[in-house]
Amino acid sequence: MKHLNLALSTAVAGMILSGSALAMPGFTEQAPFSSVEICIGKISKAANYENAGRVRHEVDSEERRVGGHKIKIDTLVFGADGSELIREYTTVCAVSSKQEAQRFVIREKGI
Repeated sequence: MKHLNLALSTAVAGMILSGSALAMPGFTEQAPFSSVEICIGKISKAANYENAGRVRHEVDSEERRVGGHKIKIDTLVFGADGSELIREYTTVCAVSSKQEAQRFVIREKGI
């Protein structure tokens, strides 16, 4: 019976700790839309959208320890028919809590 109580206590403690980790800043805080817009605007100036029928941005973000957000964006550029992928970019963009772009790195992926 002691082993069952120990296992149950360990499981409950694990759930409490994992719940605390999810509530900590940097784990669940998503960038506001205004910060994402700043990064997408910079991508629009740097990426080649020639012959694009459709562009899709896949966004992931995390809170920065110094304030603001680090935003990772995969940009998919589709041809005139909207289904053929013609270019792909990956971007890392850091936006401060004052809505200023602190870092911007874009790289075209080979298709």
